[in-house]
Amino acid sequence: MLEKIQARYERYAEEFQLLEQNRRAGAGAFGLSGGPRDYPCHEQFAKDMERLLKEASNASPEEASGILDYVWFAPQARGARQDSVYWMQIAVHGMTEELAGRLSISDAYRLLERYEAAYPRHNRLPVQKKVIAALKKRAKNR
Repeated sequence: MLEKIQARYERYAEEFQLLEQNRRAGAGAFGLSGGPRDYPCHEQFAKDMERLLKEASNASPEEASGILDYVWFAPQARGARQDSVYWMQIAVHGMTEELAGRLSISDAYRLLERYEAAYPRHNRLPVQKKVIAALKKRAKNR
């Protein structure tokens, strides 16, 4: 399952880049339609990720850990990238709550520490707070 998710992330980044390269000059300027926010690849990525994460809902604790490690810390979502791909990848974090419940207690604790370090409190979105709450709930059982 991890390979399918990784492939979907890579394809999404490629789809976005292709659309960006073919965008008309000035499209999306001044908040008008036709910009990167309007690309159909975003909605399709969200739908596909929802389906893939649902398929993974019975993953072993080890598989869940690998999947969540990738989704939460995907290379495409890190660094200085602040385009609409970044924001959609962050939004997908909200789809991982059920899978976080599959983690071993030690993995939940480890991923909680890593998540809190990667996403500082002052920058966290509600979806990221939801992930932290799910990890704290799971890690508390140790």
